[in-house]
Amino acid sequence: MRELNTNTNIFYLPKTGDAVCITTNGITCKTGAVMGKGIALQAKNLFHCEKLLGEYLNKYGNRAFNLGKYKRDNEIFNLFTFPTKHDWKDNSDITLICKSAEELMRMCDKFDIKNCYIPPAGCGNGGLNWNITVEPWLSQILDDRFIVVRQH
Repeated sequence: MRELNTNTNIFYLPKTGDAVCITTNGITCKTGAVMGKGIALQAKNLFHCEKLLGEYLNKYGNRAFNLGKYKRDNEIFNLFTFPTKHDWKDNSDITLICKSAEELMRMCDKFDIKNCYIPPAGCGNGGLNWNITVEPWLSQILDDRFIVVRQH
């Protein structure tokens, strides 16, 4: 797992064949998945993926998903979900984060992803501390294909 400190929005980093992860929760409503804050809200506004994610959550439960290929400029990349919360109202759950990381590893293997960009999972709106709680766990699961994007 690598870290990247940048001013660039995470959705402008991937090249064709890469992936971007959006941190999510397991709650749905009549319009699809609840994607009201952070990177999930950005993805909803850019790619209108809330209905598809809502369908997947209702059918398969709160797990990591490949939402398909999306285009930005001339780059085509995969959009993956990375659940960190059970309910949007709660803080993130480190056990769920570890499960999501394992599912993400399998998806990157399956879809031959070379670079997968991910925010500091569970930190911002999730209330966890990256250095103390999250990074020690994820560094044991995720390999060097995974780039944690820390925007400043």
